[in-house]
Parts: sequence; structure tokens; C-alpha cells
Amino acid sequence: MTIDAVPTDETGENTSGDRESHESWFRSTWPVDRHQWVRLGVALAACIGVFTAIGFVMTDLTAPNFITRYDEDLAERLAANRTPFKDDLAHWGAFIASTEVKIGLTALFAIIAIIVWRRWHETVFLAFTLIFEATVFIIVTSLVGRPRPDVPRLEDSPVNSSYPSGHVAAATVYGAFVVIVFWHTTSKWWRSLAVALFVGVVGFVAWSRMYQGMHFLSDVLAGITLGLVSLAICLAVLGRPEEPQPAPTALDADVAVDTR
Repeated sequence: MTIDAVPTDETGENTSGDRESHESWFRSTWPVDRHQWVRLGVALAACIGVFTAIGFVMTDLTAPNFITRYDEDLAERLAANRTPFKDDLAHWGAFIASTEVKIGLTALFAIIAIIVWRRWHETVFLAFTLIFEATVFIIVTSLVGRPRPDVPRLEDSPVNSSYPSGHVAAATVYGAFVVIVFWHTTSKWWRSLAVALFVGVVGFVAWSRMYQGMHFLSDVLAGITLGLVSLAICLAVLGRPEEPQPAPTALDADVAVDTR
């Protein structure tokens, strides 16, 4: 009979427990099962259908209408009142919701969250809201194909469709950070700060994209709605993380024996 060697580190201590612990949380904390995938897929298809229908009705079937006329008037007024300072400000407002920043922030947060909390839930929630929003945006903007405002534009884009605003939708999905803050603290100060930053970022990005001549007001409102809907759906499907239950201690065992 042979005895398998027990894994040890350089000091000769047993490391098998650490490895099993790592594998346990790595696998057991994955928050998405088959039923949740199905629910996300159904919700995704529904969002694509609803936002596409709204876009066609507003920008094609009933256009021109009071919404499109106000859109055009506001776009012209914003373009007519540009200044070098506001041009620079709008550049940075659009930048904070750009694809590079979204990916960078998500990757950085994912690394930190997994190290700190040793579970997937926060990272998956943030990533799924971004992916959900981006998928709906790409399909809807391709189907609707609304032309951008007929004013000089301050930025180029590979996507030549205005509805909905992808930058604003992405900024709104940053609300996932607010949800995560609410999960981890009951401090009114931190919660208020998170909400204030979120509202400020969304408003800043929305103004910037309209000022640059990249979107109409209705595109921006549709982007905010898409972001909020993406957040609500992913939160409803994934839920909040379950807090791990502490392992029973020797004291707990003694108390249990005494009460029998």
C-alpha cells in the first residue's frame, strides 16, 4: 500500500487546504445558472424589440413630429452657442463614457473585487449590465439608423446612427457601482456621494454628446432609459450577493450540546 504525498510549501506546511478553499469559492460563487441565462436572453430580446419599435415610430413613421422638431431646434441652438472652453469640456464629458474607459474601469474593478471579496457576484453584475446594454444598443442603432443632427460635429464616430445614445447608456450603466456601494455599506454619506457622482456623470455625458452634435435630446433620453432598464433587469435576475454564513465554532457546538 502506498501513501500519497501531501502537498506542502517551502516550509513543509500542508497547502492542500488552501488550494481546495480557492477552488471552492472560485466555482461555488458563480452567480448565473441556466434559468438565469434564459431569463436574460428573453429580456434582451424584449428590450431590442421595444427600443427598436419606439425608434421607428418616433423617427420614421410619425416624423416630423413635435419631438423631432424640438430635437432639431435644440441641436441648432447648442451648436450656435459653442465656445472653446465648452468644446474642451464636452470632449472630456464624452471621454469618460468611451469604450476604452468602460473596459478599463470594468477590468480594474473585476480584479479588485475578486481579490477583496473572493466571489464573482459584483464583477459579473457589473460586466453583465455593460454587455446587456451594449448588445441592445448595437442592434437597435443598426436597425433604426436615425441620422445624427445636421450640425457641425465635434467628434467622429464609426457608428453613424444617432438613436439611442450609446455613450449616455454606458454612463447610466455606471449605476452598477452605486448598487454595489449600497450592497456593502449602510452609511448615508457614502451612499449619497455615490448617487450624486452617478447623477453628475450621466448629466455631464448627456450634455456633452448633445453639445458635440452627436445626438438629439430624445436619443439621450432613450440612452438613459436603456441604461436604467439594463441595470434593473440584471439586478432582478442576478439579485444581491449572498453573504457567507460563518462556520460553526467549538463554542457553538458546546452550546448546542447544553441545550439538548
